[in-house]
Amino acid sequence: MQVHLYALVDGLLYADAANGAAPQRSRSAIAVFDGTQDASLADAGPWLFAYDATAGNIRRTLSTMARSSTGVSWLISAYPIESLADELRSRLDVRLPDGSTALLRFYDARIMTDMASLMEFTQRMQFFVSTFDWLVEMNGKLKGVHPHA
Repeated sequence: MQVHLYALVDGLLYADAANGAAPQRSRSAIAVFDGTQDASLADAGPWLFAYDATAGNIRRTLSTMARSSTGVSWLISAYPIESLADELRSRLDVRLPDGSTALLRFYDARIMTDMASLMEFTQRMQFFVSTFDWLVEMNGKLKGVHPHA
């Protein structure tokens, strides 16, 4: 089984780290909001990068983010990038107790660790099923959010 390393970031924070340059769609970079009701905000929303296939400038920006308080979520998965993006899309909206819907900002590394700790065991298993590991790197420190085992 082949596994892949992916970076998941907030598009606005990425552009800030890249001196205003927004990510560009490619076979190795997917805007997760594409194909959703929030597609018009795709450039500013979550982006998934297949790290092994990214260009040097993208890797440098991700490294800058990982060394800062912005952070990067690192996902290890056997899913191809398109399939993993679809899985992440299906987790964007959550139903609140009053029946309304809210955006789950799991792609923001600054809050992902806390968010995951609030999930019950079954919620964690359902949420992280598409990844072997989900890690967050902030200020140069790597922290495991969920080992899928």
